[in-house]
Amino acid sequence: MSGRTRTRAAREPAPEPPPDRARHRRNLIEEITADAVVSDYLAVDAEPSPSSRRERILVAGVAAGVVGFVLAVGVSARVLNAPVVDQQRVELRERITANDERRDELTAKVERLREDLQQARQQALTGSIEGLALAETVSDYELATGYVAATGPGAVVTLRDAQVGEDGAELDEDERVLDIDVQRGVNGLWAAGAEAVAVNGQRLSARSAIRSAASAILVNYRPLKPPYRIEAIGPDTMADAFQSGQDAAYLRGVSEQYGIGFTTDRAEDLRLPAAGSTLPDKAEPITPGEGER
Repeated sequence: MSGRTRTRAAREPAPEPPPDRARHRRNLIEEITADAVVSDYLAVDAEPSPSSRRERILVAGVAAGVVGFVLAVGVSARVLNAPVVDQQRVELRERITANDERRDELTAKVERLREDLQQARQQALTGSIEGLALAETVSDYELATGYVAATGPGAVVTLRDAQVGEDGAELDEDERVLDIDVQRGVNGLWAAGAEAVAVNGQRLSARSAIRSAASAILVNYRPLKPPYRIEAIGPDTMADAFQSGQDAAYLRGVSEQYGIGFTTDRAEDLRLPAAGSTLPDKAEPITPGEGER
């Protein structure tokens, strides 16, 4: 037979090991557990006694009574407190409305006083050439800081939340206009040459803030409602310059992806109110180029 052959030596069956007495010995823990279970089952009767049944029914009835009493107390307290809560809600709403009206009145009064002050200054400075030059400089500063109302041509950027579908489902956060969207619209208009900007009638100054609180957008710490109309006074080319900028490209992308409304229009005559936010009361002149980075 060619090749290598392999033979296996016959193996005799190995003797069986001696029985392990430890495995046949009952574990002490198992013995205690088995006896305990058996004793418990032996102690319990097949049918509960009449006394134990009455006790169970009594306990269940007491528990049901306690639960019913707690529910009754809670419902009665809610019913009794409902008129008080409603009255407090009505009073709070009335206080908010009254404070809003008072603030609007004070804002209009401040604007009238600013106009009177501007007219008085113009009359006082028109008597000399130096006064005329100073009046023109002051007017430029007032326009730049938002201290006075501004009028002129410009552009209007409008941002709207996405339209609600036919199923009437609520909009997701990404489908609503966010504070960052308004910020990008404002920054794009400033970069395009805007001289004055307002969002839903809120004039922006160097100390204005555009933030969000819950689902509301705050401008100058005033909550605004959509649509958000960003008005800017500036050169005739401002709308085209804004459309070709990065901020407009960002808003177009948001509009295409999430369905947010975004439009840009030219405006021939805009009137922006004076800034209602706190204006700087101190300033220091800087030399040309000092503020550049």
